[in-house]
Parts: sequence; C-alpha cells; structure tokens
Amino acid sequence: MIVQESISVATDDPEFIHLEHVQIENNGVDMGGPMWFERASLGWICEQIDACLGAYGFPGAEAQSGDDALKVYESGPEQAPFVNLRNRRPKDATHGGVYVLMLSEPTARDLHSQLAALRGQTP
Repeated sequence: MIVQESISVATDDPEFIHLEHVQIENNGVDMGGPMWFERASLGWICEQIDACLGAYGFPGAEAQSGDDALKVYESGPEQAPFVNLRNRRPKDATHGGVYVLMLSEPTARDLHSQLAALRGQTP
C-alpha cells in the first residue's frame, strides 16, 4: 500500500527532462526513483500518458526517439491501475540506464499536468 507519493520535473539541463518519483510503501520502502529522457521525447510521453489515463485496458505504446527507447503501459488491478513509464537509454549515452516508473493514477495525472505545462498546453 502506498502511503506517500509525488513526482517532480526538473528542466535544468537544456537537452533533458529529469523526473524524480517518490513512492513510499507502508513498510517504509521508497519504490520510486529517477528518470531521464530527451526533451524531443516530451510530446510523445505527454500524449501517451494522456491516452493511458483516458482508456481502461490501454494496450501500451512504444517509441524510439534519439537514444530514448520509451514505453508507456498500464498495469495493476482494475480498481487502482498504474501508469508505467519506461526508458532504456544506452549505458554509454548521457544519462544512460534503464528507468522504470510505476505511477498511481493521481500521480500520473500530476505528471501529465506538469509535462503539458512544459509544452505550453493546458492539461
């Protein structure tokens, strides 16, 4: 059970967007973590999170953009689904690594709002 959850978006790097997810379980473990993706991927990620939030049983979507290998998909129970965001960047690329965020619906909506604001759109 999640007892605390938040997501923050940092744009200090002109070429990347950095997410920091905090998801504290009732046992005190933080199941969140960081994610990096290229700014060029912002539009696709924002659109897919919106699509996932708007459709029960979202089938998932994948895209390659620069060094980003992205996937957005739904998981979890029908009563409390999660929006999953994954990015696999080559280990020798800037901010290389595998990043996976499993966001509750309210936190995914918050992330979508923050990303939409970066795009200059109203969520």
